[in-house]
Amino acid sequence: MSLTLPTVEDLTAMCGSLRTVLADSGPVDVRPEHDAVYSLEILGGKTLRESVINGPAGSVLIIRLLEYVDPVTHSTRYGVEKWSVVGFRTVDHTVRLVSDAEYERQVRAEYANPTLRLGRERFTGGLATFFDTTDVV
Repeated sequence: MSLTLPTVEDLTAMCGSLRTVLADSGPVDVRPEHDAVYSLEILGGKTLRESVINGPAGSVLIIRLLEYVDPVTHSTRYGVEKWSVVGFRTVDHTVRLVSDAEYERQVRAEYANPTLRLGRERFTGGLATFFDTTDVV
């Protein structure tokens, strides 16, 4: 017997949409004057899960699931932060399961359609060789 987990689409249909909090381009769902306080809270948030690709000088891509306190509402939120040398975007939700599913979706999407130029050796063993660190199997 196998357990089928709901998709991000299923979960957001039940729990509401993810909110875009920070982005290097495109629309966000928080007021522009709150960028700095959201950035500080997210950077200081508790990392729950993380996938990383390192380059010669350090990390070139990080996708992480984090818990943080919304600086405006003071409620606990679960964010999925994707940062790379080419851009960044953070989405969040009040329900951890929704953000967990989004984290896994983003990790798998990065492997399926990389946003960075990477050597062929990264693609030899699935997610385990693509990322230097990951908890997605």
